[in-house]
Amino acid sequence: MPRNRSTQEGGRAADSEDGNTGGVNFVAHAVVAHRERPEAAYAFGAMVPDLLRLTRRAPLEPSRHADVVTAGIAAHHRADAAFHDHPTFKAWMATLVDAMPEPDRGARAAAHVAVELLLDGVLLDHDAAGAYDDALAWATDCIDGTWGELVARMRVGDIVAAYATPEGVAERVAGIMSRRPRLARLGVTPGPLADAVRAVEPAVRAGAETLVTTVSECSLM
Repeated sequence: MPRNRSTQEGGRAADSEDGNTGGVNFVAHAVVAHRERPEAAYAFGAMVPDLLRLTRRAPLEPSRHADVVTAGIAAHHRADAAFHDHPTFKAWMATLVDAMPEPDRGARAAAHVAVELLLDGVLLDHDAAGAYDDALAWATDCIDGTWGELVARMRVGDIVAAYATPEGVAERVAGIMSRRPRLARLGVTPGPLADAVRAVEPAVRAGAETLVTTVSECSLM
């Protein structure tokens, strides 16, 4: 099918390098989107903005339901606003920053993405991410090329395996930051960050379902 301009461009706002890490909690986005509109293509679309970097911005050309994917991309941005403004999300970030050796800009940047990855890991651990699995199953049948290769990696857990432990989250966050010049110079290292992730993990485990439910309700407004 011809390249769908809206499908490809809808995620660009989340992919800019403006001094912060951007959003990367694609599992949570799939869960929230599915509660808003229980269609696998919609949940996949809600993950697209967080996956653009992993495809090097390759064209996304689903063989069917492209309009539903585009609608899911729009849902991603609504949910992001609700996530990032929510007092619980902000409290988790503050806990992590306070647990870092220095509560500086590097700690704040790391806290944002670490909380998002940890939330995804908790949802997967709680078996609350059926929408994520359904979205990948749909994409396996409807998407090929670079995006299809990424979906194959995601289906075997290649990307989210690190989210299962504080050490894995810290390594992934440090890697993300090291590849972005404005963030690499902030000097965040995995060891202290893993300790900080460990400090906030109980709160995230206790509050993940409530936060996802609240964000889902906000997205419907």
